[in-house]
Amino acid sequence: MFPLTDTHAHLDDAAYDADRDAIIARARAAGVTRILAVGIGERSIAATLALAEKHAEVFAAVGVHPNALDALPAERWDLLERAARHPRVVAVGETGLDFFRLKGEDLAAGRRIQRDFFLRQLDLARRLDKPVVIHCREALEETLAILREFGRFRPAPGVMHCFAGNRTQAEEFFALGYTISVGGILTFKNAPELREVVRAAPRDRVMLETDCPWLAPTPHRGQRNEPAYIRLVAERLAELWEEPLEIVAERLAATVRRVFGIV
Repeated sequence: MFPLTDTHAHLDDAAYDADRDAIIARARAAGVTRILAVGIGERSIAATLALAEKHAEVFAAVGVHPNALDALPAERWDLLERAARHPRVVAVGETGLDFFRLKGEDLAAGRRIQRDFFLRQLDLARRLDKPVVIHCREALEETLAILREFGRFRPAPGVMHCFAGNRTQAEEFFALGYTISVGGILTFKNAPELREVVRAAPRDRVMLETDCPWLAPTPHRGQRNEPAYIRLVAERLAELWEEPLEIVAERLAATVRRVFGIV
């Protein structure tokens, strides 16, 4: 088996409370040698750091999700700053914009608050010279505008997590230095546009993720996702790129190393 990395997993989620260590062991058995666990809020960050300290294959990203800004209020920002300096933390995030649930009177205020938290975390990533993991839902153009305004702060500034845009938008993120990350959706029958984006993308600008426990790939769609399933996504990617899985795994490993510094 060729080694693979799951670049976005929520291992602290309650869905794994009964068998978390077994999930990590299954990933290891499936050839998943590295997992980037994402902590999003005070409790989640603490649990994620504990996992990274316990398991050699687990690294951490820490941030505040745009849908859970109250999970780490601005007055507790020192906690995020300290966590981001932890030696097992390789990225800041996930952070970003999510306008999906913003409605009516909450729209303008919600966008301002999300933008503020996003910029704070971009600044933290710049100060610590760490990449950023970006969440974006129904806010692609706004996200692009913020990243253009903020500027490219390192050679590989980060990744667009669970990318769901079109080919033109992907190329705009590539121009800013960002990679895109894709997961189980790549295997869904109703995702031809995403497959076209990935097929046309530069080979060094794509990473794979599970976003587990959600978005399990076919044939596990609708079930609890886990890092071991990243191999199914890698096999689909190899088909799209028309390359042997061994070559695809080498390309993915090089991209993970370039963006996150994970060997």
